[in-house]
Amino acid sequence: MICAHYPDQWVRHYQKNSYALVDPVHRTAFTRTAPYRWCDITDLNRLEQRVLDEALDAGLANGISVPIHEPMGRILLVNLSGPASVLNGEHSQRLAYLIGTQFHFELERLAKQHSTPTSRRLTLRQCECLTWVARGKSSWAIGKLLGISHHTVDYHVDTAMKILNVNSRTSAAVQATALGLISP
Repeated sequence: MICAHYPDQWVRHYQKNSYALVDPVHRTAFTRTAPYRWCDITDLNRLEQRVLDEALDAGLANGISVPIHEPMGRILLVNLSGPASVLNGEHSQRLAYLIGTQFHFELERLAKQHSTPTSRRLTLRQCECLTWVARGKSSWAIGKLLGISHHTVDYHVDTAMKILNVNSRTSAAVQATALGLISP
């Protein structure tokens, strides 16, 4: 949760019970790309219904969610809550989409201002290993070429994957190439 104007007691209760793991509003974000009203979420199991019921008890009766799917697979979810008379119209969903999109734009802009360029965070050895990954070499072969063990190669590639926020060696090599960090 980045920022919220939800009641403090609800936020503490939500975090204490790890509701983010079972929140149907979050689950729905994985399958939708357009804004959706919380009241339109169907196929709730008992625990998901409990989350929504407790949200209602905390004063969060109605809401619209705007899922924003980023290129690397991350999902940003902007939730707006308020009276049904305000949130239930088609106009409100379009407005929620505009708010969510603008929020995402500003968040990305601020993140870029405060982030260290990736090229400064990847070491020379990580770039060397990714270059050889991009050329189709195995960790064993890269280790032989660089005079290090395959375990050390795996360490450098895994660390680069975390820095680049990707889940595979190939994705790391592609991302590093796209960023101009390596030239395979």
